[in-house]
Amino acid sequence: MNEARSRTPWLDESEEAGLVRAAQQGSRHAFLALVDHYHRPLYRLAFALARRRDDAAAITQESFARAWAGIHGIPEGKRFFPWLLRMARNLSVAQARRRAGEPTAPPDLNALATEEQRDEAENEYRILDAFRSLRPDEQMALALRVVEGLHYGAIASWLDQPVGVTLTRLSTARGFLLAKNEERTGGGEATP
Repeated sequence: MNEARSRTPWLDESEEAGLVRAAQQGSRHAFLALVDHYHRPLYRLAFALARRRDDAAAITQESFARAWAGIHGIPEGKRFFPWLLRMARNLSVAQARRRAGEPTAPPDLNALATEEQRDEAENEYRILDAFRSLRPDEQMALALRVVEGLHYGAIASWLDQPVGVTLTRLSTARGFLLAKNEERTGGGEATP
């Protein structure tokens, strides 16, 4: 699998390990180099999970704050980003639980000019609503596939799990979303 399509490439493993070691020795400059490289992908993934800019920003900021506070806790040989991503995933789950009672407003379809725009907005809302029903690990795997454009092996690496687990989570997520779409369309042709 070619990882070149990923929006955010890994830092070279030895460079990343050097930055982590330096950060563990108290170098803010080294830690900020890690933040600089992984801030955008972490925010994009947090946004994919939280679907709110302010929540995504808070999750991203808190993940990096926790990473700095716990930099000594990275297991030997573990890559920085999967470790950080696990924090963001846990924070997004906590955020989702806090927001569980809040209704998500469907789009104002009357404000859209054409029938095509209304159909598209309604379809997007239903897809996001179905996405919210997925388990967090399925959401994360799907977000890495769609948002970052990663291949299965890269997703497994970023999530620090076997490829088979990644394939199962993606298959489950896709199957669930397809079933939700078929419910909406009455079992007819799937809408992209």
